[in-house]
Amino acid sequence: MSDIKRILTQSAGLRAYSIRVGVLNKTKRYFSLKYNILSNSIKQYEESPIVRSKVTGRKIFEAFLSEGVKISENWFFEGNGSFPISEEICAKLFYEFEDQESKAYTDILLFKSRYRDAEIITIEDKVNSPYYNYGDYVGFIWRSLNKIDSIHKTLCAIEINDEIIVRICSKISNTKIRMECNNYQIKLITTNKIAPIIFHRPAKRYRLINTDFAHI
Repeated sequence: MSDIKRILTQSAGLRAYSIRVGVLNKTKRYFSLKYNILSNSIKQYEESPIVRSKVTGRKIFEAFLSEGVKISENWFFEGNGSFPISEEICAKLFYEFEDQESKAYTDILLFKSRYRDAEIITIEDKVNSPYYNYGDYVGFIWRSLNKIDSIHKTLCAIEINDEIIVRICSKISNTKIRMECNNYQIKLITTNKIAPIIFHRPAKRYRLINTDFAHI
């Protein structure tokens, strides 16, 4: 599976966007007028990596079917099953269209081509606002905590109960970190690995941060 297709399987909003723009080449206004779906509702749905509104998602899915697009419900909502978009359409979607969503995923692909062992996740809470906001993309590379000399109030990815979250972290020892967020909650966490954030892709542009940690 190509990187572009892999990213599509991970974002419900981008799957909807890829059909509307890449396959149908229709505007949000077109769907708003023809299928009575608010343009802002379409925008919010397409900008979210997860299904934020099942009602809006269902309306968009049924509109695509009415437009003659052959897609499965399983792929549209879950990203599973046969892939209905060709490599050619994917390439146009990411490298030719001049919109922010396409540019965001192009930035992600460029970052991953530079740091091949990096991971990308989306922010799904607001505890680090205004630094990171819901829907932002962050990139990182896992490191052994005992291989890093010092971390002080650095935004990092950490894994807790099989979930990866992003928090402000400080190293206490080779096995412990202090984790905090903007509501002044502070916790001591025992872990053997951590990942300082080195890539942040908000709504309008990306930035590389903490680049010293990219080569530890």
